[in-house]
Amino acid sequence: MSARSRGRRLLLALLVTGAGLAVSTAFPPVGAWWAAVLGVALLELVLTRRSGWAGAGLGLLFGAGVFTPLLQFTADAMGNPLGWAALTVVESLYLAALGAGWALASRLPALSTGRRPAVARVLGFTVLWCGVEELRSTWPWGGFPFGRLAFAMADAPALSFAAYGGSVGLTALVALAAACLAEAVLQVRSGNGLVGAPTAVIAACAVVLAPLALPIAAGAQDGTIRVGAVQGNVAQGDSSFAKALEVTANHAEATEKLAEATGAGTLDMVVWPENAADRDPRTDSAAALLVEQAAQAVRAPVLVGAVPYADGVRWNDEVVWTPGQGAGAYYRKHRPVPFGEYVPLRSWLRRITTQVDRIGTDMLPGTGPTTLTVHAAVRDEDVTLAMGICFEVAYDDTLRSGVDGGGEAIIIPTNNASFGRSSEAAQQLAQGRVQAVVHGRSVVQVSTVGITAIISPKGTVLQETEPYTQASLVADVDLRTSRTVADVIGPWPGIILEAGAAALVLAGIVGAFRARGSRRRR
Repeated sequence: MSARSRGRRLLLALLVTGAGLAVSTAFPPVGAWWAAVLGVALLELVLTRRSGWAGAGLGLLFGAGVFTPLLQFTADAMGNPLGWAALTVVESLYLAALGAGWALASRLPALSTGRRPAVARVLGFTVLWCGVEELRSTWPWGGFPFGRLAFAMADAPALSFAAYGGSVGLTALVALAAACLAEAVLQVRSGNGLVGAPTAVIAACAVVLAPLALPIAAGAQDGTIRVGAVQGNVAQGDSSFAKALEVTANHAEATEKLAEATGAGTLDMVVWPENAADRDPRTDSAAALLVEQAAQAVRAPVLVGAVPYADGVRWNDEVVWTPGQGAGAYYRKHRPVPFGEYVPLRSWLRRITTQVDRIGTDMLPGTGPTTLTVHAAVRDEDVTLAMGICFEVAYDDTLRSGVDGGGEAIIIPTNNASFGRSSEAAQQLAQGRVQAVVHGRSVVQVSTVGITAIISPKGTVLQETEPYTQASLVADVDLRTSRTVADVIGPWPGIILEAGAAALVLAGIVGAFRARGSRRRR
């Protein structure tokens, strides 16, 4: 290989890694949403008409650029970089598949010499990106949606489209805008810069800005509930849950301060975060006493995060605690986090590393409804809430199930204590903002250490706390009963895009084999 070839390969590697890093800055804490469009456009340009192996390698580097900074919080959670590195590699492999797929598909006649190759390229790349992202977000073990392009769009003008297309639809707009920008460069290269390039740039701008004209349904349809969201705070680092009942006591103390500030009997309910009770008050009398005292102070039901254990397994619950009555209905988390709350393939992976046993007891998924019905104290009537615990905020289908089940607002209890001051809490807040628009519901996101926030159905943060402070928020939360277009059409956009991506990749593979056969016959 000549020095020029090596230099060119190095330049391509640097470009595509830089493109990935640009995409990572679109997410919190930087939040430069437009960088996602530029980074994905550069990726498409670099991949177009490469060989399959070259596309895979370049896609892998792009993925490393995106996920290395984005998933750094996993190193904070584990206390070492092993999980961070492993998750980054796994997520980057999906981008390697995308790279190989587009490199091959971009050589198809319809995308290179057909009647309208520019339109075909733009649509083809958009479908492929969305299909791969949807696969990554759902498979295996339920997938890992962190890094969806949609979740970088909480402050973008395109956000309102989430109410019509869901998270995958919002991602599609970003990918479509990126493909249009890439096409502008390709038009210049092909000598059609005077007409083709401006048209493509205008199309990219239109894709991003047009959703501003779309209405987002907001405002109360069934009145409001007055909610107290309590952030009890815990110590940073490994000692955060080391002292028995300290976390529970912190949240009880914050709730009693809230009662003093607002007056007893003025709230419909109070929400505590995931794991706010470090011992299950349904089985531990000392924990039950603390929760009961807090509930009596506010004279309203308290939603309490607790983890029950039985027969060598555990669950993740949010329990309704009514003063004078104790524990009642509960929501049980449906999507435990693989390698975070349970370990798939534990016996096999133990041969590689003993780190798998840091999670001593596997968490099982809940099987009940994704709603929780609470008797609102001031309204004196039952209110149904859509529920999602912690990372479930990133899953459209879990929250959609709660909304379809009658949830009039969305409650997200979460525990961010393990992630320190990393970007994880800010990323989760951005996900909650997007989901508020997807489902047309207010979102109350309550964390042990922050960020606790009240989010409107338009995705606007109405109130939020500072991380690692003991604090509480009080808000009149709008209750809504209508369904967004995104919830009505459900999972179908994702299914169609996955099928389209698979068909495109298959056509690219077949085309590559045919081209190879033609060369051999010559």
